[in-house]
Amino acid sequence: MNAYIPSPAPATPKQSLWHKLGAGSLSLSLGIHALLLVIGVIWVIRVVIPEDKNISFIPKSGGGGSPVAQAMAAKQRSPMINPDLSRTVAVGAISSLTLPEPDELSKMTSLAGLSSGALSSGLSGPGNGGGTGDGAGPGIGNGLFAGISDGTGTKNPFGLNEANSVGLAGAFYDLKQTADLKPTNLTEDEMRELLKNIAKRGFKPRDFSKYYKAPTTLYQTKFLIPSMPAHQAPAAFSVEKYVQPRQWFVVYSGNVRAPKTARFRFVGAGDDVLTVRFNNRLVFDYGYTMAATGGTCRLISAENYQNERNSDAIRNFKRLSPMPVPSENFRYSTNGRINHDIGGLAAGPEFQVTAGMTYPIEILISEIPGGIFSTSLLIQEHGIIYQKDAAGLPILPLFRLDQSLPGTEPQGEAPPFDPNGPTWDFVPGGAKREI
Repeated sequence: MNAYIPSPAPATPKQSLWHKLGAGSLSLSLGIHALLLVIGVIWVIRVVIPEDKNISFIPKSGGGGSPVAQAMAAKQRSPMINPDLSRTVAVGAISSLTLPEPDELSKMTSLAGLSSGALSSGLSGPGNGGGTGDGAGPGIGNGLFAGISDGTGTKNPFGLNEANSVGLAGAFYDLKQTADLKPTNLTEDEMRELLKNIAKRGFKPRDFSKYYKAPTTLYQTKFLIPSMPAHQAPAAFSVEKYVQPRQWFVVYSGNVRAPKTARFRFVGAGDDVLTVRFNNRLVFDYGYTMAATGGTCRLISAENYQNERNSDAIRNFKRLSPMPVPSENFRYSTNGRINHDIGGLAAGPEFQVTAGMTYPIEILISEIPGGIFSTSLLIQEHGIIYQKDAAGLPILPLFRLDQSLPGTEPQGEAPPFDPNGPTWDFVPGGAKREI
């Protein structure tokens, strides 16, 4: 019987130290991680490094530029007027974390709200510069950019395009068009009759809400606009592409606080219309057309009054107009055309105010036939002795709501004024009318 002899076990292959340490699995793991790392690096580089784009917020030239460029600039500016950078709150959330109040750096203002000194030089740039340009569009050039500059450092005389400005809110209307830009075929005489009704009813927005209104609101603190082409008004409100420079008007409204207890009266003139409601009543109305009567101011001039004092026209004028009859006029030497055409600036009736009291005010300016526009509104305090010009006329202060003065020395049909007169405080909110 043969004895069972077990066969020898198969020889186990000799392993290296590298394999004994699990090199196979480690190599696979390292390879996978290396691949993921490469993919991650490529992804981060693509996200972090954007394409190189040449972004410019300010046009290279100070001129009027092409109409297409102006339209694009106006479109890009529109969402920047009222940036809302206030803190965000999650209602109903419970947390021990308290967000700090925003610091001054977070309270940014829009480009449209910067003063002329901030951007007037920077907007010149290479090119036409100096506000010349080939257009009258909003921005630079002769159109007077709303709230910044006309390219020469002069502020827009129709107001600032800045919602937080301290000033009366101005709304521009075109009576030649409806709100949807359809022609109204309104004649100049019909416009005068419409202004008469608006003045009589108290400048109520519903009386002119059906007419085209510019989307831009300007905020005004003074009313001294020397003679200029009438097209600069629609350009200042960025609607010169839609509005011809005639049969337009602007209503400025808000609340003011009296600087002292005293009696005042407005002194001024409009080409064509300047009308003021103060404390809910008409206190001034004088220009080539008088809104309250729909007629000319020539009727109440001193030279005409003697011949017309007993006429039905004078009696009707006294019934409708707030102005004294005959008128008291100031023929400043700088107002040659105004002096010749309407007897110079005129003084309205006196009205009493109390220091610290707040009063609603609305000021309407308008151009009817087109051509040249200007307006001047001064204020005179009863019992004050003012300096005199060469002709012996008082040099009166501007009616103004801040310490600023017109950007440059007024030129053409602008009266002299005292730069040190009282400042009426603008009062936000309250009875301010929505326009």
